Amino acid sequence: MAQLSVSYDRKGDKQVIDTNSKILGEIVIDHTDVPADERGGTAKQLLASSALYCFCGALSKALETRGAEYERITGTATLETGVDEKKRARVTGITLDVTVHMDEDYGFIFDRVEKIMRKGCLVTASLHEAFPMTYNLQLEEL
Repeated sequence: MAQLSVSYDRKGDKQVIDTNSKILGEIVIDHTDVPADERGGTAKQLLASSALYCFCGALSKALETRGAEYERITGTATLETGVDEKKRARVTGITLDVTVHMDEDYGFIFDRVEKIMRKGCLVTASLHEAFPMTYNLQLEEL
């Protein structure tokens, strides 16, 4: 089984997540000069970003594997929160709205890939048991 390791370091208002990746490097979260009431939500933003990034990457690979060419993929992740039975804050769902901008000649491939992507990707499918994931995948023909 594959493993991945990241590290975390906090000193004062500065937090650093070292991804051990040439692509991401260090993610610096610096609360210096940010009012306390504006500091929340970073972990939720990272979770939503991770879900959207993974889904769009898997979508891209699925299209390319089947020979489809696209101009671009755009998307938005909307994360919802609530409380559990013990009144603890929890993520209660994520909705991904993703659009593939491509020539209509690849529409039949898009239709096949859309059905596959309803099962999610590595990250989002791993969250299915925790809360609902909604996938809204659209084709915008060029």
